[in-house]
Amino acid sequence: TSGTMKGHPYLLTDFVNGYAVDLNGNLTEQKLLNYDIYANNLTFKKVNATEDIMVVSTDTYSGFILSDANKNDYLFTKIEGSEFAKPKKTTKFYQIAKAPSKNVIIESVKFLKDPNASGWSSSSLSTKRAEFELKTYTYVQNKNGLFVKVKPSKSSILKVFKDKKKEITAFISERGLTIENAQDLVPIVDYYLSL
Repeated sequence: TSGTMKGHPYLLTDFVNGYAVDLNGNLTEQKLLNYDIYANNLTFKKVNATEDIMVVSTDTYSGFILSDANKNDYLFTKIEGSEFAKPKKTTKFYQIAKAPSKNVIIESVKFLKDPNASGWSSSSLSTKRAEFELKTYTYVQNKNGLFVKVKPSKSSILKVFKDKKKEITAFISERGLTIENAQDLVPIVDYYLSL
């Protein structure tokens, strides 16, 4: 029940205008969408309906686009678990760091953190509520076309691309690139894959 949890399982606080992308790359009609990170579901609701949240069948869609109130676009693509250097059990939606390149992706994961799970006291006696905690992970595509987890930092990207460390280091310094987030990795990964 909502009274026992803090936060929400979604990517965005509100449902926003968005489109699902079908397997042929066509956009659906605009709907109010949100991504349920916790359950890995694309959800939609009818305009003005407060409680009727429906799950979109992900089998027929390759991705989706969400646009928030500040006109920020969130582009997601479906990626098979086998496309990772350390294969994952499930196929999920991953955010594209900077379209059109799909070489850098972001995984959003929500954990349900139960402060009463220590086992010492009965949860029914505690006033603390479970809450959703968001974690994000960045992945870059390696020369084998597989995604590898990295931190958005120079040292992390050089470790993953150690076979071209000299070239990547020169590329970063020649262009005066700073790496603070996943988007900053896109030109570096694109360059690496062009070598």
